[in-house]
Amino acid sequence: MMDPYERSHVADAIRSAVFQKGDYVIREGEQGDIFYMIEEGELIATKTLIQGQEPTKVFQYKAGDYFGELALLKDIPRQANVVAETEVKLIYLDRHSFKRMLGPLEDILKRNTEKYEKYEQYWINQGK
Repeated sequence: MMDPYERSHVADAIRSAVFQKGDYVIREGEQGDIFYMIEEGELIATKTLIQGQEPTKVFQYKAGDYFGELALLKDIPRQANVVAETEVKLIYLDRHSFKRMLGPLEDILKRNTEKYEKYEQYWINQGK
């Protein structure tokens, strides 16, 4: 349970955004400074598996899911595109707020990055 002071810090840090169907929320290769959580809508992640070919759908996101943490946790460029499949409402934290607010959860999020590595290996193998 959070006390009122903690709640006010969380509320101050969180921002919201709306994207329309077809909008790119993040693009593969960009520097990432934002962590997103999905309030409403659906998005897909696409990734270029073979240079010169169109990106391949590698993941589907829905309300309650999150993305964008890899760039913040590992300080690496974005590893995939994330594109709105419907109108989406997102809440987000910038890098500074993410580190400050989610410090204790960072280990959990790092463990979850293993799922991306598993998916990436699967899709790479599918392209062969």
